[in-house]
Amino acid sequence: MLSRCAISVANTGEIACDKSRGVLKKIMIFNGSVAADDRTTETELFNYLVTCSKLSKSASNKLFVINEAQDIVDASEANTEGTLGLGFKAVIREGRPAYTVKIMGGADLLKRLRTFNNQTIRLFEWDANSTLWGTKSGTNFKGFQAKLFFTGNKLATGQNIEEGVITFTLSIISTSEYFDNTYWANLDGNNIEDIVPLIDVPLAFVSNSSNVHKISIKVLDSNLIEPFNIYEDNGAAIAALAADFSAKSGAGDPTTALPITSIAVDAALELLTVTYDNTAYGTATGNLKLMPPTPQELDDADVTGIELLETTYEKPA
Repeated sequence: MLSRCAISVANTGEIACDKSRGVLKKIMIFNGSVAADDRTTETELFNYLVTCSKLSKSASNKLFVINEAQDIVDASEANTEGTLGLGFKAVIREGRPAYTVKIMGGADLLKRLRTFNNQTIRLFEWDANSTLWGTKSGTNFKGFQAKLFFTGNKLATGQNIEEGVITFTLSIISTSEYFDNTYWANLDGNNIEDIVPLIDVPLAFVSNSSNVHKISIKVLDSNLIEPFNIYEDNGAAIAALAADFSAKSGAGDPTTALPITSIAVDAALELLTVTYDNTAYGTATGNLKLMPPTPQELDDADVTGIELLETTYEKPA
């Protein structure tokens, strides 16, 4: 059952189950919404968030979780005050909440996070008391409107802890959402680490012999010499999901189904061998589009923490 107020303190106007925000633990970017039917219990709400974190990044309800906060500073805007001639002072505009947060991460993570810079997004707060904070629109539970800006990966000076530190500013757009229309859920007993970030792993055409194509599975990281290959850790498990792959052929963005006969591992080259149906391949023209299993299908096969990205390439001559 959902947590309820145990009792109202008699004649005081106080509510025994009132909540205050705790120390920030994680920020979750979530531009979707949680319908009432998906949060009838704390466990259902938490499981919904876990599911959303494992969606493809193109999904409308995709949840992106940011690494755990290591330092947070209140950088909120001051209230704007006005004074009448005889001294009466009033707040004429409330300052917007803002924070400076530090997390741990390197150059690759920073590149991905900076794609959110100056975008208007919505976010949930998860505090150290395992309480989730957000707002509501109608009956839908949503994140607060905010803007983020990420910086980092500068040369360390040796004067402080700087190496591997990413700093971001979090600026709340609507004070009414953040203060007057805030809602919370106590998710104590649930493991925040089950809400996972996913690393992009693009499929890429390497070579072919007729209808037998070699496809790489490498993270496009910042390593100049060689991108990180997930073959050793996940190649066999991904190949075992052959039934969850699909392909198409045709001009531009292909639309004609192209059956896949098999997917196997190539241990020597450390990549996948994708064999298309020989007859269908013979009549295929234009481009080939190879679509991988979804993040949830990968997760169900114990291939965790990654999202395979589809690839479209011209059919080799």
